[in-house]
Amino acid sequence: MSNREAVLKLLQCNPNQYPQMLEDKFPHILNKIITLWSSPDGAAYLTDLLQPNGRSGGRMDRDGLPEKVWQEIFQLKQLYEKPRPKAAR
Repeated sequence: MSNREAVLKLLQCNPNQYPQMLEDKFPHILNKIITLWSSPDGAAYLTDLLQPNGRSGGRMDRDGLPEKVWQEIFQLKQLYEKPRPKAAR
Protein backbone atom coordinates (compact mmCIF):
# COMPACT_ATOMS: atom_id res chain seq x y z
CA MET A 1 0.00 0.00 0.00
CA SER A 2 3.01 2.26 -0.02
CA ASN A 3 1.27 5.23 -1.68
CA ARG A 4 2.70 8.09 0.33
CA GLU A 5 -0.48 10.20 0.37
CA ALA A 6 -2.64 7.23 1.43
CA VAL A 7 -0.17 6.35 4.21
CA LEU A 8 -0.09 9.95 5.46
CA LYS A 9 -3.88 9.98 5.55
CA LEU A 10 -4.09 6.63 7.36
CA LEU A 11 -1.45 7.58 9.92
CA GLN A 12 -2.93 11.09 10.27
CA CYS A 13 0.54 12.60 10.30
CA ASN A 14 2.35 15.49 8.71
CA PRO A 15 4.62 14.96 5.70
CA ASN A 16 7.69 15.58 7.90
CA GLN A 17 6.59 12.62 10.08
CA TYR A 18 6.49 10.19 7.15
CA PRO A 19 8.56 7.05 7.88
CA GLN A 20 10.75 7.37 4.78
CA MET A 21 13.58 5.10 5.91
CA LEU A 22 11.10 2.40 6.91
CA GLU A 23 9.60 2.61 3.43
CA ASP A 24 13.02 2.58 1.74
CA LYS A 25 14.85 -0.05 3.81
CA PHE A 26 12.15 -2.09 5.58
CA PRO A 27 8.97 -1.92 3.46
CA HIS A 28 7.70 -5.19 4.96
CA ILE A 29 7.71 -3.58 8.42
CA LEU A 30 5.91 -0.47 7.18
CA ASN A 31 3.34 -2.64 5.37
CA LYS A 32 2.65 -4.60 8.56
CA ILE A 33 2.31 -1.38 10.57
CA ILE A 34 -0.17 -0.11 7.97
CA THR A 35 -2.10 -3.38 8.09
CA LEU A 36 -2.31 -3.27 11.90
CA TRP A 37 -2.84 0.50 12.22
CA SER A 38 -6.59 0.28 12.88
CA SER A 39 -6.28 -2.89 14.92
CA PRO A 40 -5.70 -3.32 18.65
CA ASP A 41 -2.75 -5.54 17.65
CA GLY A 42 -0.91 -2.48 16.32
CA ALA A 43 0.24 -1.39 19.78
CA ALA A 44 1.79 -4.77 20.55
CA TYR A 45 3.57 -4.89 17.19
CA LEU A 46 5.01 -1.39 17.56
CA THR A 47 6.10 -2.14 21.13
CA ASP A 48 7.72 -5.37 19.98
CA LEU A 49 9.66 -3.54 17.26
CA LEU A 50 11.06 -1.19 19.88
CA GLN A 51 12.36 -4.02 22.08
CA PRO A 52 16.10 -4.71 21.70
CA ASN A 53 15.59 -8.39 20.94
CA GLY A 54 11.88 -8.49 20.27
CA ARG A 55 9.29 -10.56 22.07
CA SER A 56 10.48 -13.91 23.44
CA GLY A 57 14.12 -12.89 23.27
CA GLY A 58 14.11 -12.07 19.55
CA ARG A 59 16.59 -13.32 17.01
CA MET A 60 20.25 -13.10 17.73
CA ASP A 61 21.24 -13.79 14.11
CA ARG A 62 20.52 -10.24 12.90
CA ASP A 63 21.60 -6.74 13.74
CA GLY A 64 19.22 -4.25 15.27
CA LEU A 65 17.44 -1.58 13.30
CA PRO A 66 19.29 1.63 12.41
CA GLU A 67 18.76 4.53 14.84
CA LYS A 68 16.72 6.53 12.31
CA VAL A 69 14.34 3.59 11.78
CA TRP A 70 13.99 3.14 15.53
CA GLN A 71 13.11 6.85 15.79
CA GLU A 72 10.51 6.52 13.04
CA ILE A 73 8.92 3.52 14.78
CA PHE A 74 8.92 5.38 18.11
CA GLN A 75 7.21 8.34 16.43
CA LEU A 76 4.65 6.00 14.83
CA LYS A 77 3.94 4.46 18.22
CA GLN A 78 3.30 7.93 19.64
CA LEU A 79 0.92 8.66 16.73
CA TYR A 80 -0.78 5.30 17.23
CA GLU A 81 -1.42 6.05 20.89
CA LYS A 82 -3.06 9.42 20.17
CA PRO A 83 -6.86 9.37 20.36
CA ARG A 84 -8.40 8.98 16.93
CA PRO A 85 -12.00 9.41 15.81
CA LYS A 86 -13.90 6.16 15.42
CA ALA A 87 -14.46 5.04 11.85
CA ALA A 88 -17.97 5.63 10.49
CA ARG A 89 -20.06 2.50 10.33
